[in-house]
Amino acid sequence: MIAQRPPKIVLTGGPSGGKTTLANAIQKEFASHVMVVPEAASIVFGGGWPRRKTVMGVQQQQKAIFLLQRELEHLLVSENPDRLIVCDRGSLDGVAYWPGPGPASDFLAAVGSSFEDEVARYDWIIHLDTAPASFYDLTNPLRNESFEEAWKLNERVLQAWSTHPQRFVIGNHEGGHFFEKLQSAMTVIEKIIEGRSYQEIQSLLVSDP
Repeated sequence: MIAQRPPKIVLTGGPSGGKTTLANAIQKEFASHVMVVPEAASIVFGGGWPRRKTVMGVQQQQKAIFLLQRELEHLLVSENPDRLIVCDRGSLDGVAYWPGPGPASDFLAAVGSSFEDEVARYDWIIHLDTAPASFYDLTNPLRNESFEEAWKLNERVLQAWSTHPQRFVIGNHEGGHFFEKLQSAMTVIEKIIEGRSYQEIQSLLVSDP
């Protein structure tokens, strides 16, 4: 008999969307129910990987991030079979960052996978849009994208996950303040833990003023 894995959620979106802040809040609020998989890119770049903007350099770093992401997920899933797994970014984010003139599927070919396989790895997707220009965070030492570059990446991440059947897109609330956005995302997590359906949770987001 094949053991069932715990459900997995991806927190995704463009730079400065609030993913890591949300992941930390989830860990504190729902500590007994969830396990957070840290962002692989932060581990790679924070650990000294030589960050490049050349085509070859970006391709190599995105492959490294994908492989680390996969192994981190495998480890934490195996150690926490009874917890909801929350991933700070997911494997298909690499599609948005993959350079070159070829199609996005070139990234998946480079790591030996497919859109179908990567979509099937995750049960839920929560996309947090990049913050508005006036709230765009430039204090993260590992972030090197301008606001314009970040917004383009946000749109590419949206496209990368567009075929997932259980995706929530949480935009910026009026005024651009993050608290309301965080509150919406935390409500989604809470309802997933409660066992509510995608349609039920989506209706709550739509009715949220």
